[in-house]
Amino acid sequence: MANVNQDDDDAAQLKFPKEFDKAEPMMISEVLLMLEERRKQQNSDEIDDDDDELTSSEAFNDIVAYCERFSKFKTKEAISAVRNLLFPKDQTNGMATSSSTPVLHKFEAALLANLCPQLAAEAKTLIPSLDSKLDDDECQKIVDEIQNYRSFQY
Repeated sequence: MANVNQDDDDAAQLKFPKEFDKAEPMMISEVLLMLEERRKQQNSDEIDDDDDELTSSEAFNDIVAYCERFSKFKTKEAISAVRNLLFPKDQTNGMATSSSTPVLHKFEAALLANLCPQLAAEAKTLIPSLDSKLDDDECQKIVDEIQNYRSFQY
């Protein structure tokens, strides 16, 4: 097991182990899409027998149930729109982008998408690092836009 200094890791301060540097966070809704696609492939015999066991396992079904319960976005279009809002293609953590959305750490963006707070104060309480990056008006604008994508997807 790797020797990790637990004191250095603090998600509230956006300090993560180096293993997370290259990791890309996903929205729960994106995970659900991937799992559903995997299940479709299984049902159409596009995957081999070893993978068939995986998708029919209790653990797989539990993960799908969790994602269905907590997925905030139901359509591919809504998922794509939220990803484009929160994860601009030209975004590099800590650097300016051409997007009107302030630069958020990829962890903050994923949390906003997965938690879907309704108020800036709620977002800043759930994601303390936002307090130093966004004023209340900026934060509320992002939260409102996420809520719009949620409400117009049905």
